Amino acid sequence: MTEPKKTSWRDSLPFPAHWLGYIAIKVIVLALVVYVALKYKGLV
Repeated sequence: MTEPKKTSWRDSLPFPAHWLGYIAIKVIVLALVVYVALKYKGLV
């Protein structure tokens, strides 16, 4: 019997070697959304 191959979530990315870049881009986009929302509400 052979065991099923374990796959990482990184293997499903288009460029698995650049997974850290994906996380960085997501954090930057989230920060921009928060900034724009606060700017819109007049809190910044």
